[in-house]
Amino acid sequence: MKFDLKKYNTSGLSYVDDGQILPTKIKNNKIVSTNITFKKPYKIQIRASKMINGRRKQSKKTLTFESTITLLDAIKESSKVYDKLMVELSNTKFQKQDFSKEMLYKDVYKLYVEYKVAQYEARDDKNEYDKKATEQFHDKWLKPLLDKPIGMIDEEDIQKIVVNIKKAGLSERTSRKVYQYVNPVFKFFNMKAAKFGIHIASPAKQQDLPPLNNERGLELSLDEIKEIFIELKNYPLTPVREIFMFLMHGRRFNEVVTLQWNDIDLKNRTYTIRALNNKARVDMTYYLSNRLKTVLETVGIKEEGWVFSKMYNPNEPYSHGSIRNHWKQPIVIHQLRNCIGMYLQNKLGYGIDIVEAILGHKQNKKVTNRYAKINYTTIGKIVDEMLDDMFDEITVVDDKNEKLEKLKVLLPEKSEDELLALLEVMQ
Repeated sequence: MKFDLKKYNTSGLSYVDDGQILPTKIKNNKIVSTNITFKKPYKIQIRASKMINGRRKQSKKTLTFESTITLLDAIKESSKVYDKLMVELSNTKFQKQDFSKEMLYKDVYKLYVEYKVAQYEARDDKNEYDKKATEQFHDKWLKPLLDKPIGMIDEEDIQKIVVNIKKAGLSERTSRKVYQYVNPVFKFFNMKAAKFGIHIASPAKQQDLPPLNNERGLELSLDEIKEIFIELKNYPLTPVREIFMFLMHGRRFNEVVTLQWNDIDLKNRTYTIRALNNKARVDMTYYLSNRLKTVLETVGIKEEGWVFSKMYNPNEPYSHGSIRNHWKQPIVIHQLRNCIGMYLQNKLGYGIDIVEAILGHKQNKKVTNRYAKINYTTIGKIVDEMLDDMFDEITVVDDKNEKLEKLKVLLPEKSEDELLALLEVMQ
């Protein structure tokens, strides 16, 4: 998260978002005030970037500050480090890189990543380039290419890697990442090598692939879906069982494991998936059902930090790798969302607009018009109805809250305190 402080130079500085910055201190996704109280250590990332001999070079460093250090002092110290890094870059001598077919793929790839990082830094409408994801994929699947001259890589090399991914039982979407990561490296090479009169046809052109079937088909009956949900509900290990319960409410895996305690509003029975962590890229608020409230009580309610942290490292959230060994179902985790949609439509008779609202799909204008009057409490009750049907249970409804929500719809101009007072009179 970048800064927008008129009195201070914050070039190359960005705050590592940890949920401690209040929305009132943020404008247009930038921090506009230094008057912030911290409850835990925080980090500032420093990026120094400079064009040298026609190439952009950069140096990066992250500083951690104790909660007792003011943000202004942290910015001043970080600015000094930024100036130092810029001086170091200026004093570094770089030789001109001649691009040739004999260059190793790993060397071209390294230059490509530097290029993409610098490109993203110059775009205000984009997040940081996901350097970690591409590096992890290269380390895991693309090792056969790394030490090979780029001019010697052909379609057979690409196909062998794709076959290995499919043999590992991974999806077609994963195997297509080979093309998505390798082809841009070749495009970058050709862009730089053009001045030397060199062009290499990419062996990983995505245009040669047939269209991806993006639909996750389910060959499950409603009874089989019900069995899966019951197994997940009764999983014997905490907090895995509790993560499963959030998934069964329609949340994506990443949305669940990135939940923090300051995203939970126990008083108003809601939780928020921040824009940073969902596909819609806007804050999404959902109803905190009795089942989810029990989940939070089971893992132990706290004031801050991850809701679902690793057992041996509370500073890190759960990951796909952490939960993979616990998933024994005949479908992938993401397909729980398909199960929810199928059950709601085919068993309970709800329309696609309700399904989209429950699953947190981005609302276009047409869809928004269809369920604009359906608030998160109403949607939450439908999820309760679905899980009651699956688990053969009956959700105990808080009659007071139910009446309060109805009054909010009938009297939207009234504050919640005024409506609560009205409820007391009515009773």
